[in-house]
Amino acid sequence: MDFPIRKAPDGNYYLLRFEDTELEFKQTVKAVCPEDLVAMANGTGGSILIGVEEIRLDDGSKAGRVIGCPLTDELKQNINNKASSCMPSIAVDFEEHWAGGIPFVEVIVPEGRDKPYCSASGCYRIRIDGGNRALDPPALVSMVLERESQRFLKRFREATAELESMLEKIAEKLERLEKVEKIPDDPGDD
Repeated sequence: MDFPIRKAPDGNYYLLRFEDTELEFKQTVKAVCPEDLVAMANGTGGSILIGVEEIRLDDGSKAGRVIGCPLTDELKQNINNKASSCMPSIAVDFEEHWAGGIPFVEVIVPEGRDKPYCSASGCYRIRIDGGNRALDPPALVSMVLERESQRFLKRFREATAELESMLEKIAEKLERLEKVEKIPDDPGDD
């Protein structure tokens, strides 16, 4: 994902995007918790930017200020451990970005295929309006029904395609049998 950045007169670099349904800022890798990953996976997916702090500007709006965090193996392992602790586990990806020589990390969380996801402690969350919200029981039931209906539809389509193939083969065999039966008898047989 591209993150437009501007250098402010104060010498800091600011993202020209704000936290929303698909974007969250974290100052450090320690600030990322499994519930953040779960919330993104239960939503439409998104990115967590590590090394970016959310600040309030003079006009009251919020912005992301790049404070820096390099992409290291230790960071990847830390986040992958948190993603693996989720149920079911979440596969994340990483990308390093730069703002005026300052690195920051994008943790890319895909939309989950096996919704709903929860943390090891059983916390179900979803990303809504720039924040993580608890999933209530009706929303959980809705996610499960949606997932299972999609799985049923996929299996039904596969079974239908297999039946259609079998019917086509049977029709071809019947057609061949009909041709064999239409061969006139040898007139010398009488």
